[in-house]
Amino acid sequence: MKIGKPADIQQTDASLRQSNSTAAATARSGGSGTVEKATDADAVRLSQTSKALTADGTPVNAAKVEEVKTALREGRFHVNVHAVADKMISQAAELLETLSRQQK
Repeated sequence: MKIGKPADIQQTDASLRQSNSTAAATARSGGSGTVEKATDADAVRLSQTSKALTADGTPVNAAKVEEVKTALREGRFHVNVHAVADKMISQAAELLETLSRQQK
């Protein structure tokens, strides 16, 4: 099961870097030292990636989720660690290949 496309990962990574650099700059400057009350003008904006994930999301199979939870509690759920590792390595290699192509 693939969780995201490399473009999604890159957009999220770029947003995270920007957020981290802003937070680091605020920490270095000591911050403003005040907390303002939220107003009606405050808003949350979802990225295109989050909107796409929400729109494309399949409904959650609650029965399957409960079945897995029960199996985990009872120690009957076993993870194929080799399959998980292979998929992680494959996705990392794909991401690195995509990033190296973009840098050229």
